[in-house]
Amino acid sequence: MNIQKVKPPAALELLYTPCLAMLSELNQDTMTRAIRNSEWVWIGDVDGEVFGFWGLIPPTLCSDRAYLWFYSTDHLSRHLFAFVRRSRVVTEELLGHYPILVGHGRASDERSLRWLRWCGAEFSEPVANGALVPFEIRSV
Repeated sequence: MNIQKVKPPAALELLYTPCLAMLSELNQDTMTRAIRNSEWVWIGDVDGEVFGFWGLIPPTLCSDRAYLWFYSTDHLSRHLFAFVRRSRVVTEELLGHYPILVGHGRASDERSLRWLRWCGAEFSEPVANGALVPFEIRSV
């Protein structure tokens, strides 16, 4: 399992053909915006197959928190155990950039919420008619 940290322009180049080109136009726009707004993007792959990518979007240059987003591909299911095992190490690296990570999990995706708990997330009350659950992960 390889996880590389790259700047957004390089991430767009690396991800367009294997991942972004397969998405709908709306989802391509959403992911491109998330990548461009991130300070760094982490890309996870096994033998060249991308299983996921994520980034941190700070609201301001001086903020102590950042919005954590994550996109997984179909390849994640084949490497789920290894990814979960490495998640705490990756989370610690992310917290080294910003001591508070915030985001939203899909309320209907129990596996995703379980993974976020594993990474140290604490949840708030659901929003968006119960579809999304805000979370916060803090450095210790």
